[in-house]
Amino acid sequence: MSDTTTAGTAVPSEQASPFTPRVKIGIAGALFGMFLGMMDSYIVATALPSIVGDLGGQRSMTWIITSYALAIAASTQVWGKISDLFDRKVVFIWSVVIFLVGSMLCGLSPNMGALIGFRALQGIGAGGLLVGAVAMVQVLLPPKESTRISSWTGVLLGVALIAGPLIGGVITDALTWNWIFYVNVPFGMLCLVGTVVGVTVPTRQKTDKVRIDYVGTVLLIAAVVSLTLVTSWAGTKYSWGSPVILGLCAVVVVATALFVIVERRFPEPLVPFRMFSTRNFALAQVLGFAFNVVMVATVNFVPLYFQNALGVQPALSGFLLIPMMAGLVVVMTQSSKYIRRTGRYRILPIIGGAGVTIGMLGVLFLGPDTNPLIASLVGIPLGVGLGCLIQNTILIIRTSVEPRDIGAGMGMGSLTRTLGSGIGAALFGTLYVGAMAGTLTEKLGPGGSDLLSSASRLNPDQLQHLEQPVRLAWSVAVTSGLHVVAIGAAITGAIALVSAYFIREVPLVDNRPGAQLAAPAAPKTN
Repeated sequence: MSDTTTAGTAVPSEQASPFTPRVKIGIAGALFGMFLGMMDSYIVATALPSIVGDLGGQRSMTWIITSYALAIAASTQVWGKISDLFDRKVVFIWSVVIFLVGSMLCGLSPNMGALIGFRALQGIGAGGLLVGAVAMVQVLLPPKESTRISSWTGVLLGVALIAGPLIGGVITDALTWNWIFYVNVPFGMLCLVGTVVGVTVPTRQKTDKVRIDYVGTVLLIAAVVSLTLVTSWAGTKYSWGSPVILGLCAVVVVATALFVIVERRFPEPLVPFRMFSTRNFALAQVLGFAFNVVMVATVNFVPLYFQNALGVQPALSGFLLIPMMAGLVVVMTQSSKYIRRTGRYRILPIIGGAGVTIGMLGVLFLGPDTNPLIASLVGIPLGVGLGCLIQNTILIIRTSVEPRDIGAGMGMGSLTRTLGSGIGAALFGTLYVGAMAGTLTEKLGPGGSDLLSSASRLNPDQLQHLEQPVRLAWSVAVTSGLHVVAIGAAITGAIALVSAYFIREVPLVDNRPGAQLAAPAAPKTN
């Protein structure tokens, strides 16, 4: 149905749904790609023992996960900018192809070194999947309707976090570890078909020859990779004052400084600093960073508390995160409806900051003898807060950048979230271990620190067979470690709350290329 303007041209009605059958197919393809990128971050964990048993390389085992995460962190901003310069659909298809090639090569790996290298290739493709899917949705749909897709991504995130390790274990037991990579191929083909059939992006006008920021790309990758290694190694593999960590920190500082200089002079910079001139965009980076810091505290350290303090089995500890994921999914779905109905969103990140702060303060009331089911309920306000933060962070970025910078803006949002995960894990890991060591020394004397290194390798069943005083001291130490992490996460939530207060309510104007064709109809004339 359409109205007629004074020029006599037909203009689609404002009420026309953007979810045409073709757009639905395109969105399904994009979400398939996003889900694959998320899932492969978690599906490998339970297959690691089988991989090591087949390929060897016990000491290099963690690099199977680290190389994938490094590649995603280093490539997201590059993929985002490339999608701004070239055809977004073609760029996304290339990311799918790279991901699938990497997946097949991972499954065919003859040794640990090859697997680590192919995981990095897979991670490069995954970086394009995660950024490209979000950027394409922003092009396919107006701002209000894109929030509906954001709520679906919450479901995908919850499934990947909880079901990923379980699916990896089932596939490894039923077949072999190779199939956790091969299984990506049929789903990746669905992603390709959905993208080819359902995605139509505006034709780009031919302009001057595109100049790619190669120097900026190298500098950004050097800074991001070095920072990620610092967050992975500091306090665990190397001490904070070791030459390796100090050298990596120096690389981060120098590469970042040079990157800023290069970007300010390049005509099409990898990171257009004009984006940061908008207050909402800068604040959205703070919210995204805070989201992943709190997510790390919840997903990594709360299950450790369930297993090592309360004696819950590893599989069940994952299910105890369901209240948090349920809160996240429900609030993302309902907030999407609220935004589509009212066009307002500023209150939601404020609720998000308050929710994660309250939830983390609630963690401080958990003890070494708390009922696991009751402890899991603390996840509800955390899920509500996290759901309000992540969905509206994407929306705020969308409304803060020019259409030509959507890819770069989404890439920067993904990068700050990735850095939040790495920095949060490193900081909280150091605080967690320090609090545990102090408590064990207080409870058991100087020998308590020895227990920290030996008991950390025991599973929950083995921990239950420790002598009663030792087991109780261990449970108290794990709880104290969690409390320190919760304090840090609560402070992060408070920072997010303050940042959200300064967000400006910007009208959700559809600024996509060609969107004026779908503008509200002008009054009819005789």
